[in-house]
Amino acid sequence: MKQLFIIGAISMALFSCSEVKVDLRSTSIHLLGSIKQNDSSFVRFNAELSQDTLYIRNGLAETITVVLSGEDTLKGSFPVFASDLWLLKSEQGYIGEFYRTDAENYRLPLEFVEGVIDYPNATTEWPAQYAINRMSQEGNVSPALLQLSLTEGILTGSIATSTGDSRFLTGWETEAGFQLQGFDGRFIYNVIAHVIGDSVWGNVYSGKTGYYSFQGRTDDQAVLEDPKTMTELVPDYSHIEWHLPNLNGDTVHFDSRNITKPTILAIQGSWCPNCMDEGRVLDDFYREFNGDIEVYGLSYEYSGTLEKATEAVQKMKRDLGISFPMVIATYSAKQDANSILPLQRIRSYPTSILLDAKGNVISIHTGFYGPSTREYDGYVNHMRVLLTDLVVDNG
Repeated sequence: MKQLFIIGAISMALFSCSEVKVDLRSTSIHLLGSIKQNDSSFVRFNAELSQDTLYIRNGLAETITVVLSGEDTLKGSFPVFASDLWLLKSEQGYIGEFYRTDAENYRLPLEFVEGVIDYPNATTEWPAQYAINRMSQEGNVSPALLQLSLTEGILTGSIATSTGDSRFLTGWETEAGFQLQGFDGRFIYNVIAHVIGDSVWGNVYSGKTGYYSFQGRTDDQAVLEDPKTMTELVPDYSHIEWHLPNLNGDTVHFDSRNITKPTILAIQGSWCPNCMDEGRVLDDFYREFNGDIEVYGLSYEYSGTLEKATEAVQKMKRDLGISFPMVIATYSAKQDANSILPLQRIRSYPTSILLDAKGNVISIHTGFYGPSTREYDGYVNHMRVLLTDLVVDNG
C-alpha cells in the first residue's frame, strides 16, 4: 500500500490532548470525538459545538444534532434512537459516556478534544466490492459484501449482509490496507482490513461487544440472497388483517380486502438504523404519489410497555419527519412478532409488503440496502416504476 493515514500518526498529530484555552460553550468550535469500544478499538468522528448544540458528523454522509442541557453535567439525547450522552468539562475538552436507554449496562466512554479528522484522498484504486465471509466468535459463517467507493476522493463504503448494511462508513488507507469507521447515534463500527492482491481479511468491532473476523476476495459480480424471495406468506394465506393501536392510542383496523389503493406495509422498529433509511424512502414515495398510495409503518418494539413503545415511535416519526401513519405491532419481546401478519416468519427488520389496489400481495422485500450501498439506487428506481404502474392500473 502507498502511504499513509495511520492511526498512530493521527493519535500524535490530531488526537493528542492539549489544554483548551477557550470556553467551549461560548463559541462554535470544532471537536474530535472518540468512543472507546474496548481496549483495542476506538471509533473517532468529527463534531462541532455551537452554544448548547452538538453536531456529530457520521463521516461525510450525515450530521446528527444533539441538544445539550445542564450546567456542570451536560446531557443530551440523540435523534430517532434511544441513545443519550452525558459530558463533563475537562482540561482537554469534555469527557463522559455514550449510553443506550433501551439496554442495560450499555455504556461506553466518550471524549471530545479540540481538533478535527482531516480525511485524506485515497491514492489506491480500490475494487468496488469484495465478497467476504463473516466469522463470528462462535464459529458461525455468513456471506457479506464489503463495498467501497470514493466520495470527494475520500474512501467510503459499507458492509452489506443478506438483510441490510452497516450504513455510512468513512475511512482512510493504511500501510496494510484500509480502515473504515461509522457512528450514527446508535450503531458504532470499526472495520480494519488487510489487503494483499485480490485478497482481503480483517476484523469488525461493532457497538460495545460485537465482533467478527472476515476474509474474502475481489468479486464485482457477487450478490447475496434475493431479498424478494426470502420471506414467504403462510400456505393458507387469504388476506391481511390487523387491529393495532396508532400513536394517538386509537385502534386502526386494516383489512386488505377493503383497500382501494396500492399499499405498502413496512415492518420496522425505532431501534433499527436500516428501518430509518427505508422510512425516508417510503415517506418520499408517500409524498410523491400524493394520495394515490397508502403506507403504514408497523413498529415492532421491545421497550416493555405500550406507553414506552409509543413514545419511541413518536420520537422516530418526529425526528425523521415521517408523514405516513404508524402503528404499534408489539411492545415486548415476550409477544409473538410472527402472529401479526400472515408470514411464515419475519426474517429481517425492515421488511416491506406491497399490495395492489385489490389487496393482492405483489411483492415482499426483506431487509433494506441503504444509500451507502450499490443496490440502493436500483431499488428506489424499481419501486418507483412499480408503484407508478400500480397507480395507473388503478385508474
